[in-house]
Formats: sequence, structure tokens, C-alpha cells
Amino acid sequence: MSMREVYILILHHPVFDADAIKEVCAGLEEEGVPYSLQEESRLDNCVELAAMAASSSTLQVGIGIDRAGNLCVHHEKLKKEEPYLLGNLQNGRKAGKNAARLVKGLSLTL
Repeated sequence: MSMREVYILILHHPVFDADAIKEVCAGLEEEGVPYSLQEESRLDNCVELAAMAASSSTLQVGIGIDRAGNLCVHHEKLKKEEPYLLGNLQNGRKAGKNAARLVKGLSLTL
């Protein structure tokens, strides 16, 4: 029996590199939740990116970042049009922390 890797998937537009997304990653790391970064150029809507990431993530939580720097946190069990959290990269650390807290079943940080 093989073990699947456990992580939150972050799908981001190629205009952003790992350095530009470092605050989102830092928020996840502070909460101790692993993540995987992947570029996605076919979509440029943070909600669609996050929903796709959530459905591909082993933790059922995904983060999407579009070309404009809009950010969305989504859970696989939510309706696509009703994401968990919307924001932008300026609030990336808080979004990362809250995505991790969603996995852990904890309340949002404000």
C-alpha cells in the first residue's frame, strides 16, 4: 500500500514565482501544514484556480492566485461559486494561515 503525499495545493498564474507567493507559504508553514506550488496558465480566475486546487489536493483545500494577484481559498466540499475566503497577495500570510486552519478545523484568524 502506497502513501499519498499530504498537502494543500496552490495553483498560481505563471506571472508569479515562488518568491512572490512567499507570504502565503509562510502562513502555511507557521501552521505546520505542507503545501505544493504549481503553475496553471489555462485559467486566470482565482476562484476557479482554487476550486481546481481543492479538488486535486489530498487535504481537500486549495489556494488559487490569478494574474492580478487575487487570491482565493477553497474547500472541495463547498460550491465552486461560494469560496471559503477571498483576498489578494497583500494579505497572503493571513490567507495561508487560514487555509491551514481550515484543514485543522480551527477558526479563522482575523
